[in-house]
Amino acid sequence: MAPSTGPSRPGHTLAIVELVVRGAELDEVRPLQLAVLRPNGPLPGDRLPPADALHVAALRDGSVIGAATLVPEAWPGHGVVRQPSWRLRSMVVAEAERGSGVGRAVLDRAVELAVSRGVGSLWAEARSSALGFYQRSGWTVDGDEWIKAGIGPHRYIHRYLGSP
Repeated sequence: MAPSTGPSRPGHTLAIVELVVRGAELDEVRPLQLAVLRPNGPLPGDRLPPADALHVAALRDGSVIGAATLVPEAWPGHGVVRQPSWRLRSMVVAEAERGSGVGRAVLDRAVELAVSRGVGSLWAEARSSALGFYQRSGWTVDGDEWIKAGIGPHRYIHRYLGSP
């Protein structure tokens, strides 16, 4: 029988650190959002979310490692979406946490918050490099790719919520 290589083997430690994903305040999520999305400072036209925005934070050991913001905003894309529509903004995951499920947990909590408020659809301006992530989470890509000044290629995405 082969020797055990699991966590019970002497000299190995198994650490389980709980991920907490919850509603948050702007001052909790904004530092990570700026660090990830605007490492060189704000771009022309950047603005703070409105007062009625909702925020989601993923925390591990008390540190914010993922975040997103939801704001009531009309869908600018092609076609019709369920109303009311809200926009997902500033969806981020700390670089060291990417690929660990944190982004999916933040996105799922954002959808739950939107549904609890009676939102009919969510939409976002997604970086083209992140489209696969959103599509695996039930989002639909809409329209042609366009270049967001100072950032790069983007596409509109949306997701219907609730019953038709």
